[in-house]
Amino acid sequence: MATEQSNSTTTPRYKQLADIIRNAIEQGLLADNQALPSERELAEKYEVSRDTVRKSVRYLEERGVIYSDHGRGTFVAPSIVRRMSRFIDSFSQDTQHRGGAPGQRILTVEPSAASMGVAGLLGLEPGYPLIRVRRVRLIDGAAVGLHDAYFPLPRGSKLDRAELEQAESLYKLLTEKFGFAPAEAVENLHAGSADAEDAQLLGIPPGSPILIVERITLSDRREPIEYCLMKYVSSYRYSTRIAKYSGVA
Repeated sequence: MATEQSNSTTTPRYKQLADIIRNAIEQGLLADNQALPSERELAEKYEVSRDTVRKSVRYLEERGVIYSDHGRGTFVAPSIVRRMSRFIDSFSQDTQHRGGAPGQRILTVEPSAASMGVAGLLGLEPGYPLIRVRRVRLIDGAAVGLHDAYFPLPRGSKLDRAELEQAESLYKLLTEKFGFAPAEAVENLHAGSADAEDAQLLGIPPGSPILIVERITLSDRREPIEYCLMKYVSSYRYSTRIAKYSGVA
């Protein structure tokens, strides 16, 4: 990281630094509960401002990668906490963090008019033009989930199947092509059973238990930028971390 500004990427500098720190942690260069270098040391090592370091540290702390102990410093979160911390990664990134090989089988990439239900969730008028991406998600070649995602991209935007087939991840493709900038998400989870189509696509018997997740992804301006209906086979592990005790039993 030679300079404070970079023309080679649109990724904010603090996120670039956060990725460097997180990669060092995952590679074992920083151990569980080990103190991070000081703000000054990080700023000098990576040739960034101390404000950039502060933003990176806050970004990682919000995602459960590190934690602060007032008066003592900032430390690497234990691996069990990092594994259970959910933040907005693509399925591909999440799978790689688990040690698996992500994959996909694309079912549809097409324009779609927003139904009343989807329009309401995204804060749009019914009939608003969306891009719909429907895929079977794979881990090590085995089907584990179905993703049915809707994106209110800029009017006239096009996304074709070939682009997605060649992309490392859908989120990365949308970010590079349209400035897609997910900041946080709201998810609702409930149990369900696989209908005939779900069962065929997932390779499970009809009526098998599945986990159903509805996600609304928000931009850094807290505007809805994605609605995704996700269905997972019962063997898929969906972990989360409880960040704070409310003080109420």
